[in-house]
Amino acid sequence: MIPRPLLVSSAALVVAAATACGSDPTPEGIVTDSEVMCEEFVERELNTPAEFSDSQAEVADAESWTYEATGTVDYEDESGPVRATYTCTLATDETGEEWTLLDLTFDE
Repeated sequence: MIPRPLLVSSAALVVAAATACGSDPTPEGIVTDSEVMCEEFVERELNTPAEFSDSQAEVADAESWTYEATGTVDYEDESGPVRATYTCTLATDETGEEWTLLDLTFDE
């Protein structure tokens, strides 16, 4: 299969976190939550169960509570098993309860 970048631009896609997992209410304190939320956005985009590995996230901009998460996802599509890398940019407010997907790209 030829690698094809897939871009999902969805400023309106918002997900409410079930809980903030007891996170510290600082941008740095909810980095792990941003990884989890990115994986949720990826799985929603793929519309199929997925396995994640090598996930990591960092604060992209503390002032705007923006994060960038990357990782590898394994899933199946109509042509069989697929492994792709993803990059996700997302934002939240200081509560960490509602997340907005700003950008999502895949490279297979």
